[in-house]
Parts: sequence; structure tokens; C-alpha cells
Amino acid sequence: MSGNIYPDLVRVFYTNFQIVGDNLCSHVKEVDLEITHEFWFAITGLKYAGLRINKGNIGVVEEFNRM
Repeated sequence: MSGNIYPDLVRVFYTNFQIVGDNLCSHVKEVDLEITHEFWFAITGLKYAGLRINKGNIGVVEEFNRM
């Protein structure tokens, strides 16, 4: 491990990554990690608003580019 980024820990995080309910969960070095929507949006500065896109409502969203 070197610097501020630890590739081995990142690899373990993604190896153990699961979605449980609406939360992102993982297990690294005997520590259970759970990231909620509220926490994720707070640290990234994103907002959770608008219409959720899924196969059932793609026709409702005008000019939706499937790519």
C-alpha cells in the first residue's frame, strides 16, 4: 500500500460489494460498511430528485437516449 489510495482495499471493497435494500454494503478488514442514499448524496453533492428511469416509463421521458 502506498499514497492516499490503497488498491488492495478498493479491490476487497468491490469484491464484497452488495446492494441490500436501498443501501450499498461491503465488508473490509472485519468492518461492515453501509452507505445509505442520504450519506452518498451528502458526500458527492448530488441531489435525489426527478423521475426514476426504468423499462416501464421510458416512453414518458421525452428525448430519452437509451445509449
